[in-house]
Amino acid sequence: MNTQYLRYAVEVEKTGSITRAAQNLYMGQPNLSKAIRQLEQDIGITIFNRTAKGVEVTRKGAEFLAYASTILSQIDELETLYHSFQHGCLEMRIGVPRATYISDAFTRFVSSLTDEEQLSIEYHESDPLGILRYFSEDELDIGIVRYQLMNEKYFVSSIASHKLHSELLWEFEMKILMSKNHPLASLNEIPYHMLSGCIEIVQGDNRESPIALSEFSPQARMPKPAKRIFIYERGSQFDLLESIPSSFMWASPIPQEILEQKQLVQRPCLTRVNICRDVVVYPAGHVLNGYEQRFLAAVRDNIRQFSR
Repeated sequence: MNTQYLRYAVEVEKTGSITRAAQNLYMGQPNLSKAIRQLEQDIGITIFNRTAKGVEVTRKGAEFLAYASTILSQIDELETLYHSFQHGCLEMRIGVPRATYISDAFTRFVSSLTDEEQLSIEYHESDPLGILRYFSEDELDIGIVRYQLMNEKYFVSSIASHKLHSELLWEFEMKILMSKNHPLASLNEIPYHMLSGCIEIVQGDNRESPIALSEFSPQARMPKPAKRIFIYERGSQFDLLESIPSSFMWASPIPQEILEQKQLVQRPCLTRVNICRDVVVYPAGHVLNGYEQRFLAAVRDNIRQFSR
């Protein structure tokens, strides 16, 4: 069925006249009449009864035209949607760990867009297995996977099994994040066992300690049972760290400006260095578009400040 013929029929119904419809469609009346007859022949019903005053819609014709109008509306919506994508509309599906340096980079990336650039962005924060699951369900175009160096073999294999291209973004040491008013904040480096009795804020989707206990010597282990609060939302994590001076959490390096805003400090752990890697991943064969490259450039800008 020719969808253009549907538009002709809907216009004839609207005007009640083949002559007026032909004028509105900038076509000859004989050609429009021929197209309507062809449409009626294709679907096997009479859509219009011709009268001396013009045309009248038949009962079956009215039913058909109602469906035709719905179909044309959906086609127009699709054409508008994809036409806008071809003319600068930003469509991105990103998956990242819950990392402040990344969310700050994402905010700066979005702020850099001009008023003429349209936005359609999905921004997911999740643990590494969650990011890989999003890819397996075809819900991401680009992601950042974080893993501890001691688990690299597993994640390299898992990324490859998902048919994802990967490239190292950076390697860093997880540090202890705490309030400026924390009793240990004055120390340049914090022995792990001195955190005994403190409340640990843990990313809600990470039920494992960021450092395996087997990595510590026996004398470094905490003499008191761990106190933990599992929470997802970053703002709530910061609020707890500010409000409960005895709390702390493990975090990737955070921009100094944000630490100052939140009245927080970061300190390395003296007892054991905890090395992690953030890796950019995307489907093999996917070519990064300009927007994805700009987002990653903002992320790398944030990383560079930690090496100054």
